[in-house]
Amino acid sequence: MGATMLGTGSLAIGLNSTIMSTRVQAASSDDAKWKQFAGSKLTFLSENTPPSFAIRDNIKAFYDLTGIEVEVLTDDLPVVQQKAGIDLRSGKSDYILNYVQDKPIGAPFADFYADLSPMFGDDALPQDPDGYGDGAWVENFLNACGRFYSKDKVIALPYDAAIPVTFYRQDLFEQHSKTFEAEYGYRMEFTKDTTWKNVLDYATFFKKLKEGGADVPYGYAQHQGSFAWTTQLDIQRLMFSHGRWTDFDIDDKLGSKEPGKTKWGDEQSVLMLEKFKAFADVSHPDNLANGTLELNTVYQSGNIAMQVQYHEFAASVEDEKTSRAAGGKTAYAVCPKGEASWIKNGGEAVNGTNCGIGGIGINKNASEQIQRAAYLFAIWSTSKQLQFDVLKGLGGTPTRQSVLDMPEVKEAQKRPSKMPNALTFEAAYGVGIADPNFVLGPKIPEANEYHSLIASETQRMLSGEMSPEETAKSLQTQIDELNGA
Repeated sequence: MGATMLGTGSLAIGLNSTIMSTRVQAASSDDAKWKQFAGSKLTFLSENTPPSFAIRDNIKAFYDLTGIEVEVLTDDLPVVQQKAGIDLRSGKSDYILNYVQDKPIGAPFADFYADLSPMFGDDALPQDPDGYGDGAWVENFLNACGRFYSKDKVIALPYDAAIPVTFYRQDLFEQHSKTFEAEYGYRMEFTKDTTWKNVLDYATFFKKLKEGGADVPYGYAQHQGSFAWTTQLDIQRLMFSHGRWTDFDIDDKLGSKEPGKTKWGDEQSVLMLEKFKAFADVSHPDNLANGTLELNTVYQSGNIAMQVQYHEFAASVEDEKTSRAAGGKTAYAVCPKGEASWIKNGGEAVNGTNCGIGGIGINKNASEQIQRAAYLFAIWSTSKQLQFDVLKGLGGTPTRQSVLDMPEVKEAQKRPSKMPNALTFEAAYGVGIADPNFVLGPKIPEANEYHSLIASETQRMLSGEMSPEETAKSLQTQIDELNGA
């Protein structure tokens, strides 16, 4: 398109996108700054998460503010990762705005995204009153999805979050606690000091009751299935809880393009695989088939009593129309703590908690003007008011600290709650995501290949093909080959 109208240029930029711009000055009104790209059209490629559905359904509000049309394209994360990767690496910009999930998308493609830092504070662009520094976001969030391999630039603004917490059937724990205590010598409960060994005891107890004919669910199930990343995260939580074990000696928050030799194969990793297998042995019989979504369905249907699950699923668990675990039956606790007797590396026991933090990034292949237009969408879609609206409407997962500080959100953290995801916030944001419990990595360029290796080899172990020691050694060899170490 080569049209020129009233001094405003219009140019087609790929996949039905168009850029138009009108010059503004630092002294221009806020309204003029927001509307300087009116008539443009942009594309946003995102995982099918609640904030993206909410933005898609309410995109007219952004259009009214800016005059920019945004086509929101959503799909499963592996599909988004593939489409974004092809677009970025080919030098194209069909997808101007991308959902930058920390490791599956950010780690391999970090160099292809624009540095947003120069636009922070630019007088010719509107700015968010909360700002964009680390303190504007929940602890560790900006590092998780915004910074890769260097502190010098920010490639994405935190947009949504998936933080694991323990979901458990408090009603069943109370019902069977006396029987459990008579056998194990301690109460069946969840606190911040509940260890993975306790969880193994709880799962073993429920399985024994179930197989003895009692009308109870199985105790536990893991993140398996075909989504390799969440399988890797499931294992990583257990590993890090015990001695803060990590795969590589690198900066866990920034990552590294040259991580060196892995620690897989050491004494700690072998023991943790033995324990991971022990959990599998007492889990729901469909354990190997249950990915993240399936696992939550099993929990909602009343077939397991516990799951370590991402906090965004609380909204569905609390839906009394579809969930047998609703109506105050479910309680939420921080991820289990490491068991001191299972630590072989001399480290501390922590409530190991990892995450998936999705950011909004801008394709660096696009021109400067296109990037500036996209920046307007990035700051609008991560603003306090929008995050609050999504939390109220669809059960979003805020990333801005100012949302968590709102009186309405604090009140919603107690039952009865009009924002059921808020019931998890103390465990997720208050304890889990904070140091020393937080583990992010490994942020490495080969992150997706790494996730696949972890999932495939551990699933072979769970199906009886390899021992824990053989699995750890196999992972050591393959990961070192992957990274050229």
